[in-house]
Amino acid sequence: MNKKNLQGYTFTRNKNGLAIPTNIQSGIIRNYCEKNNYNFKLHLDEFCLDGSFIQLFQILKNKKDINAIGICSIYFLPENKDLLQKIFSISKKRKIEIIFIFENIIFKSQNINIFIKEISQIKKINFLTKK
Repeated sequence: MNKKNLQGYTFTRNKNGLAIPTNIQSGIIRNYCEKNNYNFKLHLDEFCLDGSFIQLFQILKNKKDINAIGICSIYFLPENKDLLQKIFSISKKRKIEIIFIFENIIFKSQNINIFIKEISQIKKINFLTKK
C-alpha cells in the first residue's frame, strides 16, 4: 500500500495564548505521520506577520505531490470566515485533506459551511477563545 504524502504547516505566532515552537509542532506532525502511515514532508513555517496565511495558501495552491496538510490546531486558522471558505474550497477542489492533530479533526470533502460552524463551536467551548 502506498503511503500518502503529508505536508507539515507550522504557525509561528502566539494565537490567543497558544504558542508552540515550530520544532515542537514539526515533531508532533512527524509523529502523527509515523502513527498514521503518511510520508512526512518537511513543514513550512507561516510568516510572522499578523494575519498572514501566505504559506498555507502556497501549500494549497502550488504543492503537487501532497495528499494532506498537517496542522497542530484549528486555532492556527484565520478567524475570517471568507478566508476559511477559500482555504477549504481550495482543499476540496485539489483533494487535499487538512488534518488538525490536537482536535483529531480531518477536513476531506464535507460541506464547508457546516465544517466552519463545527470548528467555530469547538473554539467557543475552549478556554483559548476570546469572549
